[in-house]
Order: sequence, then structure tokens, then C-alpha cells
Amino acid sequence: MENIQQERAKFAIEQLEKISSNQVIDKDIATFIVGMPNMILSNGIGQTMAFLLAKTDKEKKVYRILKNWICKKYANLGFTDKSDMDFIKTFCTLKQDKYLEIQRECLRLCEWLKRYARAFQEEDKDKQ
Repeated sequence: MENIQQERAKFAIEQLEKISSNQVIDKDIATFIVGMPNMILSNGIGQTMAFLLAKTDKEKKVYRILKNWICKKYANLGFTDKSDMDFIKTFCTLKQDKYLEIQRECLRLCEWLKRYARAFQEEDKDKQ
């Protein structure tokens, strides 16, 4: 049986593999992922998710990873993969303790995403 850290690690590597090119993570995406915890702490998870959804493909990839995790872990709170609007609206219905629980959980997932994104990011062309 997996513990929660193993579950997060497995989920993170599987999601990054889906957005990788030949098992290499785009350097821009890796750099963006590294900054995610600061964004979440500064703005909150709800606003961060809305921001990611409104941005470019790079940010939307990170949005999808976090959304998939939230839907998997918090379906009991009404999070579903039906529509992005319904997903974002669900944050508005949460009590503060649940909102903060989801935010902390996303921060924990981001630690694994950061580790793996850096480990598998593309090499600098200048170093080659």
C-alpha cells in the first residue's frame, strides 16, 4: 500500500511524463513549476488556478496537473472534471479550513513536481 508521499510522487512523475517530449521537460515549464509554490502562497490556490487557466499553453498544462490532483483527492467536496467554470466555482463554496487544506495539499504536490521537473528538464544548449 502506498503512503501519501508515494502517491504524490507517482502522480507527479506520471503527469510530467504526459507533458514531456521524449521524457524531457521543457525548460520554461520546469522553471514555471519551480515558481508555483510562491504563486500559490501569494495569491491562494483558487486565484492561482484561475490565473493559470487564463494564460498560455504552458500555464494550462500546470493547471491541468493541479486540477487532476484536486479532483482525485477532493471529489467529495464537489470538485469534478466536468467544466473549468464549475471547477473554479467550487473554490467559492469551500469553508476556509477546506480551502487551506487543498492549498497545503497542492503545495506538497508542487514539491514533487519541482523535483522531477528539474531532474528531467532539457539541457541548456550552451552547455552542450
